[in-house]
Amino acid sequence: MNESKLRGFLLGALIGDALGLPVHKRPHHIIRMYFKGIKDYTDEYYSTGSPTGLRAGQNSIDARPILQALPHTDDAAIETFTEKFFQVQPDTAVQLCKFFKMIKAATPPLLPQQILAELFEAHEQQKILSAMSFFPNDMVIEFDEAMDEPNAVRFALAMFLRSHDDFETTVLSTVNMGGWARLTGAIVGGAMGLLHGHEAIPKHLVQGLEHSLEIVEKIETVFGSS
Repeated sequence: MNESKLRGFLLGALIGDALGLPVHKRPHHIIRMYFKGIKDYTDEYYSTGSPTGLRAGQNSIDARPILQALPHTDDAAIETFTEKFFQVQPDTAVQLCKFFKMIKAATPPLLPQQILAELFEAHEQQKILSAMSFFPNDMVIEFDEAMDEPNAVRFALAMFLRSHDDFETTVLSTVNMGGWARLTGAIVGGAMGLLHGHEAIPKHLVQGLEHSLEIVEKIETVFGSS
């Protein structure tokens, strides 16, 4: 078991979810206008000082019970966490589990065509590959700014596969495009953690999570301390 990658997956998904939650299902121009772009955890609209109704660093659901009950084997932990935390349809959870397991086994440079061929039909593969050459604000339009669950997954994979060197840059770029930002942030954050390990995640993003001490403690119980 690669504890660093599994810790990175769990922390990365939680961070991406928390960063994306305040702008979940909001269009890109609203994020740019009222939030001035998400740069860290927030509980307010930056331009107005109005509350979002959320606590900074809050997750979309409380992950602590899920972490408490995780299996101690890596693939089983990925499957359980994806099914219970990502809040997606069963078929989507299966697809995401397959993707995450491929990333866990991969080393950079990634081969996007090879990864996508295992997950999508030919026309969907081509759409994602084509979108990867766009600027992000054009990419999100390609997958429909309003998004649905399948398009959110495709957009997240396109964002991750086009640029996966730096955790913070890639996750923030993803959630700032809007749409299903909670889900796209969690997918990209989890994938970045699996690819690079938990050491690549900025400490301030871990510490800024709501219940961060409990979260880290529960992860260490399953996968060992850093």
